[in-house]
Amino acid sequence: MDIDDLRQLASHLEEHRLQVVVNEAELRLHVTNPRNSRLTEEIVAVADRYVTGFDYEIGERGAERECADRIARMLAVGAPTVSENTP
Repeated sequence: MDIDDLRQLASHLEEHRLQVVVNEAELRLHVTNPRNSRLTEEIVAVADRYVTGFDYEIGERGAERECADRIARMLAVGAPTVSENTP
């Protein structure tokens, strides 16, 4: 897994209107629900998997959109915002 995979996951999370901070050095994301800053999660890339700071497996490399959906549900947000340019 590399930083591009993590950035792709971050992009999908932002579509859910979540705030995301990328820590490239540690291959880690800090994800927060902007409506309630207590709803936050650390996501770490471990081998080919994404896991939370509590070692809960979210999914694997190549399934970033599905991982973002799972994280969004954990942080109590709805469906992603769809751009008008998206087919």
